[in-house]
Amino acid sequence: MTHRTRLLCALALVLLAVTPLAAFAEEGAADPGWAPTIAKIINFAILAAIIVYYGRGPIGEYLRTRSTTIRKDLVDSKALRANAEQQLAGVRQRLSVLPGELAEMKRRGEEELAAEKIRLAEATAHERQRLVDQMRREIELQSRLARRELVQHSVELSMSIARARIEKDITPADQARLIDRYASGVRA
Repeated sequence: MTHRTRLLCALALVLLAVTPLAAFAEEGAADPGWAPTIAKIINFAILAAIIVYYGRGPIGEYLRTRSTTIRKDLVDSKALRANAEQQLAGVRQRLSVLPGELAEMKRRGEEELAAEKIRLAEATAHERQRLVDQMRREIELQSRLARRELVQHSVELSMSIARARIEKDITPADQARLIDRYASGVRA
């Protein structure tokens, strides 16, 4: 039977039980005594018995389920509270360590900054020395080229001065003598 069917049956029984007792109580109205009180007690007992009989299953089940649910909720809330307290303790511990970590990070940052400054100074000195060496090589190369050009130019100047002097000082007789000397050297 469903819960609704049981409830309807219980109401029908109550009406059936109340109707004859109420009629009995009205017949004895001329002589008030214990009859109306007894009728009411019997009605109440029948009503209570019907409610207990039909309501015991669903109400008992509800109360057992509710009791179990409440116990389970209490256990869950204790576990949840313990878990929350544990997490709170972990957060507090991490917060207590945080100033030390910040100081350590600051110290490491300062050390890294000092190391970076040293590295940059060394890199700058190394680059400066490399550039100085490169410029020295470049200057030396340009100096050699300039000397070579100067020597070349002085040779050309010397040659042109010598040619001009030879052309001015050598006579056609001197030229014939030089050609003869060269020819005799070639034959030999």
